[in-house]
Amino acid sequence: MNFEIFLFLLMMSLVSFAVGVIVWVAVNRYFGRGTQTAKMLSYFLIPVSVMGYNFLVILAGKWRYLVGFLPIALILGYCLYYRFGNHGTYIEPQAKPESDFQRRESSKSRRIREARERRAARREQGKQGARRENKE
Repeated sequence: MNFEIFLFLLMMSLVSFAVGVIVWVAVNRYFGRGTQTAKMLSYFLIPVSVMGYNFLVILAGKWRYLVGFLPIALILGYCLYYRFGNHGTYIEPQAKPESDFQRRESSKSRRIREARERRAARREQGKQGARRENKE
């Protein structure tokens, strides 16, 4: 088997994956992640764009490796941007949603909490009493 054919097939696999990721990111960015529109467009656009770009790479002639490297370079650019350009954070921390929901406290949990609070109050009284004795 010719080694150049193997490298070309390997490159085409990487190019197909890179184009699929780029289209998936773009669709989710513009149409919202998890929405029905984004799902339907992903099902349609990813295979069409991968096949179209593979066809473009095959037709590129002597420039096929350069044309094939473009989506891989774009993915590398994404990774470098999110690593170094975005203050070193991959995902921005999300604030906790404020909620009025209060979990019901069981009677056992209430007894344990009250006992813990009584012990803490006794400890504080003991510490304050020890401080007063040391001052006198």
